[in-house]
Amino acid sequence: MYCLRRATVVAAIVGTCATALPVASAAAAGTAHRPHTERVSVAADGTQADEESLTGAVSADGRFAVFESRASTLVPGTTPGSRHLYVKDLRKGGIELVDVGRDGTPAADPSYNASISGDGRYVVFSSEAGNLAPGQNPPGGLDVFVRDRRTGRTEVLVRNDAQVRATNHDPSISADGRYVAFTSSRTDLVPGDTNGVTDIFVKDRRKGTVKRVSVATDGTQADAFSTQPVISADGSRVGFKSAAHNLYPAPESPELSRPHPRARAFYTHDLRTGRTHLAAHAADGGTVAVIGGIGLSPDGRYALYSSISPSIVPDDTNGATDVFAKDLRTGTTRRVVLAPGGAQTNGVSNDGAVMSADNRKVYFTSAASNLVPGDTNGHEDLFVRDLLTGTVERLNVAPDGAEDTAGASGVSVDRTGRTVVFGSGGDNLVAGDTNRLHDVFVRRLK
Repeated sequence: MYCLRRATVVAAIVGTCATALPVASAAAAGTAHRPHTERVSVAADGTQADEESLTGAVSADGRFAVFESRASTLVPGTTPGSRHLYVKDLRKGGIELVDVGRDGTPAADPSYNASISGDGRYVVFSSEAGNLAPGQNPPGGLDVFVRDRRTGRTEVLVRNDAQVRATNHDPSISADGRYVAFTSSRTDLVPGDTNGVTDIFVKDRRKGTVKRVSVATDGTQADAFSTQPVISADGSRVGFKSAAHNLYPAPESPELSRPHPRARAFYTHDLRTGRTHLAAHAADGGTVAVIGGIGLSPDGRYALYSSISPSIVPDDTNGATDVFAKDLRTGTTRRVVLAPGGAQTNGVSNDGAVMSADNRKVYFTSAASNLVPGDTNGHEDLFVRDLLTGTVERLNVAPDGAEDTAGASGVSVDRTGRTVVFGSGGDNLVAGDTNRLHDVFVRRLK
């Protein structure tokens, strides 16, 4: 799945065969490509956006990017300040509005949280609009929609013919478009939903069935709310954050009781076996607090997360939020964001990381200044770390190699690891960027 979130983007790519997470070596691989950056959030004729555009997500084939924008200059028929979703053809340059009804009418209210299928055919998203499809939630109820770009059809993900007051949001779609994970407050989607909190569900669009996944392995309901689902590209696993205490038997870290609006436990649910696991934990097995975005590798083998806990791996003494990867097959966890030579970072890394389809490279944003030489802009930047060679490269740079004047946010990568979509308010990443706004960009690595 490839996702765009309000605050962070959690994305993954179409999976290949499961491979072991490489161990960094001292050797540095040479590069034989000519990286360059293009701006995504522009009209088909190159006209700049007249309002901000937020971080996007790229399809697995690297051809399409979905992003959110308040601009009125990207396609005809939109007004300034209206929060809409667009898909850009990165090969041909065309752009289309996707939060529209079956007749093409734009959403009457804001839309966000988009996720795109591997070939770019399907876009799932959340919207407050009441004019998109029959059977959606009553007015004022946030809902999830599926846009089929091939047929031009928009439909609500789970119909609400009884017009029950509820919200559905945060969708994440598998690469083949079959499965959609989402958050819902509805109590009528599955039998026995009596916990009175938001849960995580998965809709099988082929069979039309819905399954609740924010449950313990034995089916016990969560005793607190769950949020922020992400599905692996192959549709095998769902990850989510939860305030629940009864989903997995593990000691709870004191960190979870400290006030932080985004700190939660991180769980994964295997859709094949029905087993729920604790994805983020200390070396002694205790639950740790996860801050920011979460992710899964394309094949569902690795769980990616950020935490400030010093008890996950040995020698974590930097006092900063780091990015970790848990191997759900072996149970081992390693810190994956390190400076060249294996040194700890000197800044936070917590905006959600993604992994290439071969499980070799990790893409992330970080405020650390010791990941590459000459990092003096004082902003969060976008990096890629090769887990085999240990090399780190900064991606949000100007054509002449100069630093981004504003820093990067969010990241999404295609299955090859060579097409990277991100957001930035910088004005020096491409020529002619004069709108002084946050835009969406694509970095071509080869």
